[in-house]
Amino acid sequence: MIQLTNLREQSNRSGPKLRSQLPVSIQICTLNEEANLEECLRHVAQNNAAEVIVIDGGSSDRTVAIAQSLGVTVIEAGSVGLAVQRRLGFQSTEQVFTAFIDADDRIPPNWLADQLEALNNGNYSALQSSLRAFNAKGFWGKGWDNYLQESVKSSADVDMVGRPALFTTESLASLNSARDLFMEDTQMSRQFQDLGLRQGISSVSAARICTTGVRENLAKWRKYGKGYREFVNNYPDRKKSIGRHIFWTIPVVRTLPAVKRGAMSQPLFGVLMASAIARGYFSRN
Repeated sequence: MIQLTNLREQSNRSGPKLRSQLPVSIQICTLNEEANLEECLRHVAQNNAAEVIVIDGGSSDRTVAIAQSLGVTVIEAGSVGLAVQRRLGFQSTEQVFTAFIDADDRIPPNWLADQLEALNNGNYSALQSSLRAFNAKGFWGKGWDNYLQESVKSSADVDMVGRPALFTTESLASLNSARDLFMEDTQMSRQFQDLGLRQGISSVSAARICTTGVRENLAKWRKYGKGYREFVNNYPDRKKSIGRHIFWTIPVVRTLPAVKRGAMSQPLFGVLMASAIARGYFSRN
């Protein structure tokens, strides 16, 4: 394998002159991502971040070895959960900005520079990019692509950001650091909202390798539902809006535009997603 530092040098030399590094720490929380991580890091290398950190959650495969072979900083956190992984990451950097990227995300060249410009121009604390499916083929791939077009699209102000996203490191440091914090995107965004920090989704686009198996998707969506339940337990005032999201936004609002574009199988995708999320939400602990 070629080291990430060498990949970055090759990318820089492709332009008329060497580019200065951006004051960003790109952070990837991993758990058994050997199938995705190397290609993810190759895309990251084209974006000239000052720092790349992989925070591993106790992988039993070659995830850590792949990250180390590519020359990135690796924090072996162990089985501590996503909340602690994220906290270890942004608390370990001295960079002004932090980007959260998943191993199955594929960011294009200049993604980071464009995101940074949009964040600064809009005075954002958290800015997600628009998102499309990297593998938009077949029922599942096309279903995800249509869903992402409607659910993660440019919006000046939102109350929820996911990944890939860019943050000011200072704003991340201001979040509640309670050890038992369920630090998924929904709860992080709620804290940003409570602190009066601006969140948005830019027109800058990235891609994600989406799950294409029946069992894998149903399991993923049930996990989403459990996350929503945990969020409502912490923020009971959001129970009504979460219910509307599950039973109206997902199967109807985010489905009809795709049907108008000719994606006649999208209602089935939306119903399957909403049903599995509801099952996770109402399941017993």
